[in-house]
Amino acid sequence: MQSFPRRLSFSLFIIPLLAGLSAGADLETAKRAYQTKDYATAFKEATALAEQGIAEAQVLLGRMYLKGDGVLADSDQAAKWFKASAKQGHADAQFFLGSLYLLPQKDVREGVNWLHLSAEQGNQDAQYLLGKTYSQGVQGVPRDPVQAEMWLWLAAQNNLAFYQGELLSAERQMTMDQMAHGRALAVAWKPKTGLKPDDQHQADGKSR
Repeated sequence: MQSFPRRLSFSLFIIPLLAGLSAGADLETAKRAYQTKDYATAFKEATALAEQGIAEAQVLLGRMYLKGDGVLADSDQAAKWFKASAKQGHADAQFFLGSLYLLPQKDVREGVNWLHLSAEQGNQDAQYLLGKTYSQGVQGVPRDPVQAEMWLWLAAQNNLAFYQGELLSAERQMTMDQMAHGRALAVAWKPKTGLKPDDQHQADGKSR
């Protein structure tokens, strides 16, 4: 018969393991339900997991509130769950949150900060929106053709035709030196996974 300390040690090991397996299974249920438009099930499963701090569930719940899938559209609730996930380093959540701040110009600088974190992780939608912002310039974020070239070039990889068109359009407003500098930054760029707000200095977009 195992001693009590040994049984206790085994229990402390196995309980978190089983809990993790259960959370994973519920997350897959939530994803499948969402994909098949069973929004009631998706919402129930995602909410339970999101409240436990599961980043993937939080971003799924945020998308449901953003798009009004099975719930009333609520941008504040969407932002709440995106932020909870984004703080854990989830690139998609960072993209959605950055977009919510940037596109309505609610807080441009905050939006750009979140987009940088997502773009540095390789999210091509974030790279595009960041590049577009630097290409045009907005209040609080001046036009920066070098950064625009870098991020739009990265977004246009893997034959994303729309993004390629946007890159070519932006390049018509750049000098050859600006394009060359931005392209060099893009070629040297490497993705940095799991970036969080505390890592902002790694994603300030000013590596020139």
